[in-house]
Amino acid sequence: MQPKLFGLAENKGYTVRRRSFIGFNPLILLILNQSGHAMSAKKNIKQEEKILGYLKNPELRKRELGNQILTIKNIRINGIKFTDLSWNDLHFINCDFVGAYEIELEELKNTVFEDCNFSGVISWGIAQSIRYVRCRAGGRTIVIDEVGSNDVRFEDCSFLGPDADGNHWGGIGSRGDATFVRCRAKWFLLAGYKQISLDDCETADVKIWTDSKANSGEEYFSASVEIKESKLRGKFDMAACDLRSLTIKDTYLEFLDLSLADIKDDVLIERVRGGYLNASAHSMGKLSISQCQFLGRRRNFSFEVGIAGADEVLIDQCNFGTDPVLTVGLGAGGPLEPNEWSTTPKNKYALIRNSTLPVMDASWLESRHLRLENNTIGSVDISNSRIGKLEISGNTISREVNLQGTKVKESKIQPLAKAQLKLDGANIRLN
Repeated sequence: MQPKLFGLAENKGYTVRRRSFIGFNPLILLILNQSGHAMSAKKNIKQEEKILGYLKNPELRKRELGNQILTIKNIRINGIKFTDLSWNDLHFINCDFVGAYEIELEELKNTVFEDCNFSGVISWGIAQSIRYVRCRAGGRTIVIDEVGSNDVRFEDCSFLGPDADGNHWGGIGSRGDATFVRCRAKWFLLAGYKQISLDDCETADVKIWTDSKANSGEEYFSASVEIKESKLRGKFDMAACDLRSLTIKDTYLEFLDLSLADIKDDVLIERVRGGYLNASAHSMGKLSISQCQFLGRRRNFSFEVGIAGADEVLIDQCNFGTDPVLTVGLGAGGPLEPNEWSTTPKNKYALIRNSTLPVMDASWLESRHLRLENNTIGSVDISNSRIGKLEISGNTISREVNLQGTKVKESKIQPLAKAQLKLDGANIRLN
């Protein structure tokens, strides 16, 4: 079924309103006409025979113009098929690309799209050194290239899907690496098979589009995702993605979902604040979270991570609030069957230090070494766990410490009031 197309208003001379984050509305952020008047209609590409000839016949263009940049302004590219062609050294200014499957190139190189609109389904083939400046895409529009692409960059662009139903969203990016700088997106997919970078961006209900084994087989790409100085409102969805690595710095988020993701290397989250983070990836390398604040709520959780799925975990100088019913989930989240326990836990080491946790739930946890150091905690639940070495030192714990049913090989537990401890069924000896 072909996607339903979404026509974008044709404006020029617009500005992108940066930093108007209060009452975020991508409809407002999209495109604003400085003069307040609609621009004059663009000419259809069919009316520009010379330009049409150059685009349909790259060899003709090369004979007549050589390798100089071809600038194309104020044109509506619609109603003509461009297939199996190689375009290069183009500069489109204030152009509209409209239509489903009309543009299916073999390759696109060294091209700039400035103040352009995209509405439909477009394939650039293998794209290299592509720059989008103040461009817009809407509805179910798909603008994508093919494997082998690289150096695709979006600056001050806006993307808006038709509604909150993810099955209706469009997508834009690259099957190589895609960089988004000062971009705005709502109800849209942002694509990058090898790398996705968001810098100073603002999103609302956005999903990351990456490669996977199901899509490409055993040789699929794993994307490295880097996000910095951005605002991620609504749900930022990376659930079940196959990633190489993830870095998030100096960013505000409302709901980041990494549940069931496979992350080959490390996850680094620094100076992030906001709502709820589900970092319960299926697997990952080292997870490092520092100087963060998560005070949101989802099913009474502000933060969840399956420590057992990470090689190592460091949570340092983080604030998860003081609400006595707000939980930080670190364990399996429920009972494990006998055959689900590992002979050697994947998690080699987990350190939580200098942090504030209202309720810490690490029940049904597997780890070779769990260490809690210098934290302020309401209550601690490490019941029914299998831990090689357990260390609890220098913490301020106001309520109970539940270690019932937990088996350890070695332990070092700070002095605690007798009424705080629950040790039934545990093999832990107090110091």
